[in-house]
Amino acid sequence: MDQQFNEGFFTHSFENLKSLNYYFEIQSDWARGNKEMLMVSTILNEQISPEIEDKISASCSEFSEQLQSNEEIFTAFYINDINYHENDKELILKNYALIKAWVDNLYWHIIEDTREKTEEEKIAILLNDQQIFETLKRLSKGPIPLEWLREWFNENFPTKDFEKIIEILDEKKFIFINQIGLVEKYVLLVREVNAERIPPDSVIEYIDDKPELIDLLLPKVQEYYSEYEKKSEEELKKDTSTLFKIMADPKKYNLLSELRNGLISKDLLPKLVSKKSLDSLIENIEFLKKYDVIEELNYNDETYIVLKTNLQITTAFPEWMRKLLPKETEPVIANRYSPKLKETYDDEVKK
Repeated sequence: MDQQFNEGFFTHSFENLKSLNYYFEIQSDWARGNKEMLMVSTILNEQISPEIEDKISASCSEFSEQLQSNEEIFTAFYINDINYHENDKELILKNYALIKAWVDNLYWHIIEDTREKTEEEKIAILLNDQQIFETLKRLSKGPIPLEWLREWFNENFPTKDFEKIIEILDEKKFIFINQIGLVEKYVLLVREVNAERIPPDSVIEYIDDKPELIDLLLPKVQEYYSEYEKKSEEELKKDTSTLFKIMADPKKYNLLSELRNGLISKDLLPKLVSKKSLDSLIENIEFLKKYDVIEELNYNDETYIVLKTNLQITTAFPEWMRKLLPKETEPVIANRYSPKLKETYDDEVKK
């Protein structure tokens, strides 16, 4: 690459594609001039705001600092010449694996900044608003005159805008306002939303990969759900609020998404992410451990982070409306994940 500077960020557009490119140098004992010029590119098929561009640039800068801090990382880029560098084969393979892990971490950072939020995230962000959460819970008991609801709302949330909340809920099709006669209006909840825990689907994958892990994790999952089923209505309400909080937080949701696809080695985290990212990641790990979403397992002298409970958001007709239906209607699951483990878990419980 012919560049005026040894590090920089630039964008390029072609038809409906846009690339964001960060180039930089690293030290190299094997390169002419003892430097390697590298570039990492992000290609998007939609326009993004300047704020997101800045976030991507910052993530790439952090990535470059990670590489520059490792004096041997240049060897990873000689993976195709591994036979030529026979004496350094082990070093090349080790750093190549490290680079792949760092790129994967950068990918998740950029995904977090650029991806469109999933349906369950959008619902969680809305329900994470305490006054919306409590208003929907109040309406779940049955239709209520608009004026009564306004009085209840103003008493419980005196600093909040009732009209705005009603407008949002009406817009999102959670409620229906029915006018009876010329004056009286009733508010009806037409869509009940709930956040709940289910056994983690991804655990089933460990049976083939690391069979011993299922023996460590499954008893913990079974024990947790045995206690979970005993929770009171008030405890479940509090837990639901916590689950919405988790799924509304981009970093916690990102970690949840990664763990839905498999386990993470906690011991490798300091090597995979920067100090700044590591502090934030550990904080989120501790939070999810505290609320029994994840579990740490020790296996072969290594600590793994795995899902203890998966989370899902369901929408259904409210209870008062279900009583009017001829038969129970199955809830709709936002961004449904195949509950492969559910059958396995149920079978294990029956044994």
